[in-house]
Amino acid sequence: MTRRLVVTGDDFGASPGVNEAIVCAHTAGILTSASLMVTGDAFDEAVALARRHPGLSTGLHLVLCDARPASPPEAIPNLVNGDGRLTSRPGPTGIAHAIFWRQRRDQLEREIRAQFQRYAETGLAFDHVDGHHHLHMHPFVFDLVARCMDDHKVPWVRLVEEDPRAARRGGEGALDEFIAWAFSVLARRNRRVLARGDARGPDRIAGLRATGGMDRQEWLRLLPRLDGVTVEVYTHPDAAGEAGPRELEALCDPDVRAAVDASGYRLAGTRDLGHREVRKR
Repeated sequence: MTRRLVVTGDDFGASPGVNEAIVCAHTAGILTSASLMVTGDAFDEAVALARRHPGLSTGLHLVLCDARPASPPEAIPNLVNGDGRLTSRPGPTGIAHAIFWRQRRDQLEREIRAQFQRYAETGLAFDHVDGHHHLHMHPFVFDLVARCMDDHKVPWVRLVEEDPRAARRGGEGALDEFIAWAFSVLARRNRRVLARGDARGPDRIAGLRATGGMDRQEWLRLLPRLDGVTVEVYTHPDAAGEAGPRELEALCDPDVRAAVDASGYRLAGTRDLGHREVRKR
C-alpha cells in the first residue's frame, strides 16, 4: 500500500510574508497544501496566488479565536471581545464554548457557515478544512463543521492525533503531554462522526509538539519515525518573523526532500487524497 505524506502550510492569507513563503515552499520545496484564512489581512493576495498555482491543494483554515470574524461582530456578541475580534486565547475559548453552548451555538454556526461561504465564493477547489489553534476539533464545534463539510462537499479534514513516538523532541512539559492526549481523544471521537459520511482525515499528524519549530533538524529527526498510511505534517512558513523563515528553509532543503524520499512516503495534496483515494477505502 502506498503511504502518503501531506505537507500543509497554515495561515495562508494572514500576511504577505506567509503568502510568499507558502508559494515558495510549494514551487521549490515539499509543501503540497495550504489552508486559507478567509479573514486574513492578505486574503485577496492569497486567493490570486492560489489561482496561479493550481497544483497547490487549498482549503479553509477555520478561525474561531485570535482573528477577525467573517460575521458582523454585533451578530456574534458572545464570540468577540471589545474590539470586535474573536477572543484571543484558544483554551479558555474552547471551555467557554462548552459551558455556554446554548448561548453560543447559533452564533458559532453563523460564523462557521460565513467562513465556509466566503471560501466557496473564491472559486478555489475546496480540498480540506482545518482550524486555527485546532478549535475545529472541539466536539460541539466539529459537529457543526462536519455538517458544513457535507453542504460544501469537502472531503478532507485534519484530525489532530499525533504519534508520540514520532513527535517527541524531549523537554516538553506535562501540559504539552496533556494537550496531545486530549487531541487524540477528540480525534477518535471525531472519526466516528466522519464515519457517517464520505469525508476522511489523516491517520496521524505531526507538528503539534513542534509548532513553530518545524526546522531542518526536526524534519530530519521526524521523517524516519512516521507511522500510518496517510500522515499530515502541518507547518507555519513565513518570509518574515523569527521562526517562519527557518520553517520555510526546511521545506525547501534538499536534504529534507531526500529524507522524504527515503522514508517511503509519497508526497500528496489533500486534493489527491480527498477526491480519489478515500473513496476507495
